[in-house]
Amino acid sequence: MEARLIDDLLDLTRISRGKLPLHIETVDAHELLRHAHQTCCAEDVSGKKLNVTMSLGAARHYVRGDAARLQQVFWNLIGNAVKFTPAGASVRISTQCDDRTLRIEIADTGIGIHPDVLPRIFNAFEQGERAVTRRFGGLGLGLTISKQIIELHGGKISVSSGGLGHGSAFSVELSLAEEPTEAAPARQSAPPAPTGGRRVLLVEDDPDTARVMAKLLRARGYEVSAAGDVATALAAAAEREFDILVSDLGLPDRSGLELPPALRKTRPIPAIALSGFGMDEDLQKSADAGFAEHLVKPIDFQVLIESIDRLLRPAE
Repeated sequence: MEARLIDDLLDLTRISRGKLPLHIETVDAHELLRHAHQTCCAEDVSGKKLNVTMSLGAARHYVRGDAARLQQVFWNLIGNAVKFTPAGASVRISTQCDDRTLRIEIADTGIGIHPDVLPRIFNAFEQGERAVTRRFGGLGLGLTISKQIIELHGGKISVSSGGLGHGSAFSVELSLAEEPTEAAPARQSAPPAPTGGRRVLLVEDDPDTARVMAKLLRARGYEVSAAGDVATALAAAAEREFDILVSDLGLPDRSGLELPPALRKTRPIPAIALSGFGMDEDLQKSADAGFAEHLVKPIDFQVLIESIDRLLRPAE
């Protein structure tokens, strides 16, 4: 939770300074919505027995944007809907489009928003009623960051609610892009790389993040051993050999920057750094420590997979 809060504060600072990098490409908004739902909310939905429906009816659903940042917005909106909706209630994710615009709506039958709070809901640190804040926690930054990200994409985000106890609905509007004809489908439909049981040492101190990443990597055919700190990672490396290291840098006992030099003493392996920091000096520190690549959070899983595949590809 501390890492999440720090990431949010860093994002807010980057946005306010105009320093939030966006990697613009043509992306499938439907794919991002499915991924945000499946990887981030599945356990909460099951535990609360929520009725979550997806009605992705937009005939056109490609937009120009940063896939990781748009998925961050969708994850936040879906996560809020699940978080603020009581057990047995419902959440609906839907899309529709006209000639120019894709409209995404995440609606719920949850606790709703007081009319006095609606005009301020996208303000930083705005959490509405104190009772809600005490019950659900958080800093009230998610919606602020989501609004700024959508506006950086030239889009709009809005909210409506019938009041307390009557649910809420968040709408995102983005300009449509032409569906890719060659390059993007090849990327989306490419079969998993022949991993051959390659072993990944995943070092991530957030249990939920580690669980999701490990699950996705295993689905691609990798063998994954997860560690939550530097000491556990080094102990795992002492017991067996790994083909690649994927490590967060902000770990509870020591810095993840210490891992590549320590592993080089026995068997050097390629390494990928994961960090909330992405300035030039941060990338240089990673490179100096022995990391071959530095990925900035929130991590685009497809980019991570491409980095792993590239580093494990046999030299020609």
